[in-house]
Amino acid sequence: MRLLVACPQCRRQFDASARAIGSRFRCHCGTVVTVRRPQGHDAAVVRCSSCGAPRQHGSAACTHCGSDFTLHEQDLDTICPGCFARISNRAKFCHHCGLPLMPESLPGEKTDLVCPVCGKMSRLGSRRIGDVSIKECDRCAGMWIDAGVLEQLVRKATTDLTIEDFHVSASARPEISAYTTKQRGPMYRCCPVCGKMMNRRNFARRSGVIIDACNKHGVWFDFDELPRILGWVRVGGKARAEREAAVEAQRQARLNAVDLRAKWRQRNDPSYPLHDEIRHDVDILAVLARVFLKMFR
Repeated sequence: MRLLVACPQCRRQFDASARAIGSRFRCHCGTVVTVRRPQGHDAAVVRCSSCGAPRQHGSAACTHCGSDFTLHEQDLDTICPGCFARISNRAKFCHHCGLPLMPESLPGEKTDLVCPVCGKMSRLGSRRIGDVSIKECDRCAGMWIDAGVLEQLVRKATTDLTIEDFHVSASARPEISAYTTKQRGPMYRCCPVCGKMMNRRNFARRSGVIIDACNKHGVWFDFDELPRILGWVRVGGKARAEREAAVEAQRQARLNAVDLRAKWRQRNDPSYPLHDEIRHDVDILAVLARVFLKMFR
């Protein structure tokens, strides 16, 4: 049976006949589409599958374009992606709901790169979203992106990148706890390019999104991780994290200076209370750091 599926975001149609039920792929708009088991039904109201016009009662042919209705009802082996009625393989319109049928081939050509999550059973396909080139898995919908491309996306996320292209809404500040999900596949993944174990790290230290990165070749994202990162950057999360990191660096530099000064004094005066001065200065710096961070939140 020919299985057509529609993207829930942009309504673009794809011929998913060769895909397994339950598998996922990424639409051209960036939305992850799941191939679901069709629940087909027979059309209650018949429309011409050539032009979409409704069938007049008892008519053997379409009164609008002249196509023979019987011809298009002999091979009802396709499922409409809109109403799930059984329709002809040759239909240009669904003869039940009138939806124009314009399926595209599924995106992406297979590469030699193995998915870090699914392993040898799935190879990554090549895709472009806008002007960005990515590799993706059609089983888990994860994405492999070169390190330079990630930097480009992060820069654009604060200016002109449409977050919706990666299927995320920036209308509200994302909360870390809202994205707690069970990880699929192995805890530590191998780089699909060199095969070495990738490093797991919290993106920008404060995003709450744990990514898998190869220092030489790129970064792996599970299917929802890139949109979460871009949404976090978009609402100012990365800028805020950089301000906090700068404050922490200044605080650490001050502590190092205090430590050196105290050690110098103790070296010249063994009775000098080394730990009391450090503790006093640390307490003052901690209070100042908290006040500063509250001013810029």
